[in-house]
Amino acid sequence: MISVKAFEEAVNRAGLSSNEQEIIDHIRYTGVFNQVTLTKDLRLRAKPPVLSTLCEICRKIGKHIPDHFDSVRTWSETQNEYGVRWDGNLVCSTAKNGDGEDLTPEAGTTQYHTFVIHKEFFNGLEC
Repeated sequence: MISVKAFEEAVNRAGLSSNEQEIIDHIRYTGVFNQVTLTKDLRLRAKPPVLSTLCEICRKIGKHIPDHFDSVRTWSETQNEYGVRWDGNLVCSTAKNGDGEDLTPEAGTTQYHTFVIHKEFFNGLEC
């Protein structure tokens, strides 16, 4: 875990473009998303995939919180059966259903990988 203040300072120092900042702001406001809803909500082009863009954003932010980002990446490798890290885990993780199963096509629980913002970064109730 990292403090919201430290995360927000890293975001501010990351030099995100207005489109990249919009993605982060939208994710933090909505809380739960998948590639299809995020692309549709923000009227993004299908290419490059928005989840790839999210990983690039996370790498930019991660440069300013390197110890935390390294820890997240190490943890990320333990979260799937293939040991593959996903840099997007800096801000969100795969959502789970009421039975604790991942909301993913592989788990047979949803059509698309569904992600949820880390609780400390959610700001959708601050309006």
